[in-house]
Amino acid sequence: MSELDALLSETERSFGLRQIQAGHARMLVIGRELGQPIGEVWNVLSDPQRLGAYFAEPQGELRRGGEYEVANFATGTILRCDPPRLLTVSWIPSHGNPGELEIHLTDVDGTTKLELRYASVRKRFAVMDPDVAAWAAGPGWEAFLDRLQTYLQEGTGHPAAIGWQQMEEDELELYQARNAEWERVREEFERQHAPLPGPE
Repeated sequence: MSELDALLSETERSFGLRQIQAGHARMLVIGRELGQPIGEVWNVLSDPQRLGAYFAEPQGELRRGGEYEVANFATGTILRCDPPRLLTVSWIPSHGNPGELEIHLTDVDGTTKLELRYASVRKRFAVMDPDVAAWAAGPGWEAFLDRLQTYLQEGTGHPAAIGWQQMEEDELELYQARNAEWERVREEFERQHAPLPGPE
């Protein structure tokens, strides 16, 4: 197995359907095993300064029902917060098509199973659009989990780039390979489900 194939195999990928505040939505589900205890993973996801060290620091009323902003990425509302297992936020990116981000953490013998669920009313949110520099949700949220994992393991990180076109060669190759995986998973899902109404 090549190094690229090994990296691709670390992640579970699937699609589903979900009702969110904005309407009927498609949902991608990303599963990843993390070697750290659930409390440490939760802290790195929920502490604004630590989140800013490897992604972007949120601003606003960081409590249930509060409004927040992640500069250059999205704005939204904190819908649920049940430490250390569940965080749900509305996620409205700069293109304006509303979505919902949910992170589930499960303790597994002192390590953590993370499941990231991202739902959007936009039909083509999961994969790359060659004409748009913004992250595609599938490979984009996987890149977020890479940054989280590196920070958990090494305690280092740097704020995320805004678009996939700013990535370096190896990082871009991985992003594109993950995008191909999401295209495959999406095609399988679409063969079994009728199209939803909503923006492309």
